[in-house]
Amino acid sequence: MAQHWTALQVLTQVAGELGLPRPVTVTGLSDVQSVQLLSLLNSAGNELQLYYPWEQFNKEFTFTTVVSQEAYALPADLSYFKDQTQWDRTNHWPLLGPKSPQEWAWLKGALVAALPRQRYRISGDQLLLWPAPGATSNMAMEYVSKYWVQLAAGTVPTTDLITLDSDILWYSPWMLVKFVKFKFCELKGLPVKGPTADFLRVFNSLTGKDTGGKILSLSPTVTSPYLGPWSVQDGSWNVGP
Repeated sequence: MAQHWTALQVLTQVAGELGLPRPVTVTGLSDVQSVQLLSLLNSAGNELQLYYPWEQFNKEFTFTTVVSQEAYALPADLSYFKDQTQWDRTNHWPLLGPKSPQEWAWLKGALVAALPRQRYRISGDQLLLWPAPGATSNMAMEYVSKYWVQLAAGTVPTTDLITLDSDILWYSPWMLVKFVKFKFCELKGLPVKGPTADFLRVFNSLTGKDTGGKILSLSPTVTSPYLGPWSVQDGSWNVGP
């Protein structure tokens, strides 16, 4: 998704479509319309981030375990992790989890053998490992960042709130325009059937094309990460004496 607009460009388009005076600035004004439009745009950007795992916000979290250390700080921009991407890359096996509070209490309190596979849980803004590492390992997992606003002088999003007209917004500008229009009409008690349909057409179109689609199977199978027949490359092999 290469095309990004500034906050002022998005709200100028919104005002034009709503028949309102087009603003020359939005972050430095205190009139009701400017404050509402900016607040709605901030709300729209943060809500859209929760609705779908947009590819531009995919990031990887890596860290090296410390012997006997159970808790590790999470990324500052973490919104949520992507399921089943948690791997111990040193030992080449997936982490087991996330464990529920009940499972974690059982692991910590019951007579359980300390098996080599690591279990994990997210709690208290930390990633917890059990058993506590007995050696250093490189851990990696994917997550969705909550940052969608890039400062004009920057190259990547570094915040989740707009502060300047020149801030660059990492969404399709037309989806933002349609969503802010819907939220404005809803706020003012105006009919929302049309704005809702406009937004959903753009949103559904973009989510269907964001990363492409894989081949679907009527009988999907999960391939084991360990060696087996599935590890042999396709081809014609001489298996005779």
